[in-house]
Amino acid sequence: MNKSKIARHSELVSESTTLFQKKGRSRNQYGMTDFQAFTLIELIVSITILSVIMLSVFVIYSNFIQVNRRLEGMRIVQENIRNITEKIATDVREKWIDFSYYNGSNFDKTNYYTGSGNSILAIQWGDRYYSMKDVLWGPIICNEADQKNIIMQCYMGMEDSTGKRKALSDDRVSVENIRFFISGNPTTSITNLSQEGKVTIVLSLQISNKSGVNSDIAKNTHMNIETTISEKIYKQN
Repeated sequence: MNKSKIARHSELVSESTTLFQKKGRSRNQYGMTDFQAFTLIELIVSITILSVIMLSVFVIYSNFIQVNRRLEGMRIVQENIRNITEKIATDVREKWIDFSYYNGSNFDKTNYYTGSGNSILAIQWGDRYYSMKDVLWGPIICNEADQKNIIMQCYMGMEDSTGKRKALSDDRVSVENIRFFISGNPTTSITNLSQEGKVTIVLSLQISNKSGVNSDIAKNTHMNIETTISEKIYKQN
């Protein structure tokens, strides 16, 4: 009877040992459980692989964020360019260019594409378009030196006949250059394609450094445009 119990006990111990071994554990000669752990080399290799995977994921995510910000910046710049050119085009076609303003009295009041163009676009009935900057007493003209200054933020603005100024571009973009080249024969009679008033706009915009975007992304959003807007061919019947 005792031999039978001993044999049965041996079988149970053998089965238990096999089960523990399958699960990564075994019993020592004293019947205690021994756990099989990772070696130091295995831990180092595992941590290295995990670090490489996490670093790769971080780099991919970071690049995705940078590209997304650059695309969003370009969209904002394009939107501002469209708003500026559409507003100017409407006034040029409906109110016409004020050629009396461009009398050649100084280098910035020239006609027929001479010099480096004009910094101000004069429209009849007193409207004026030019680059502006904000100071304590209100917006004033933003000259060429200001536009090249990375600390200064210039924006596109309009001044009406009463002297009231308003912004055409939003504070997320900065005007880096704006020039108006005027041509045509000032007249209110029926014109033809060669004599109608025209203005060629040369405009450079980019995302402002003050908009929270780093300088590298801001530079990648830089856009130059050149477009010509004509008065209506028939001003009166």
